[in-house]
Amino acid sequence: MFWPFIVLILLAVIIYFWYRNKQLKRQFEEKVRRSSLVLSGKTMEKLVPFLENFPYDAHDMRWLGDPIDFVIFDGSSGGGANQIVFCEVKSGKSGLTNIQRRIKELIEEKKIKWEEFRIK
Repeated sequence: MFWPFIVLILLAVIIYFWYRNKQLKRQFEEKVRRSSLVLSGKTMEKLVPFLENFPYDAHDMRWLGDPIDFVIFDGSSGGGANQIVFCEVKSGKSGLTNIQRRIKELIEEKKIKWEEFRIK
């Protein structure tokens, strides 16, 4: 009498858990994929100064990592700096973060200053 009803409930529960498991598995795989992209990007940004087509001398570069990858004192290894370059390394479809966009704007607006702090 009640067995068809119980079988339907058990079947619904099994289908629900099967679907939920697939959903969680997809979410986990997406997180792993994004994480691996971030890690490979962070590794690549450290190797960029040694790429053949990179236009600056690796000795002129200082790695910051966050929020900007490099500050380049172009020409400083040769005895004098010609310019200072703020360099952010991106790969694939990644874009600038909000703070990176703001820093870029400040640089383009020439809102940069030198400050010397002396300890007495």
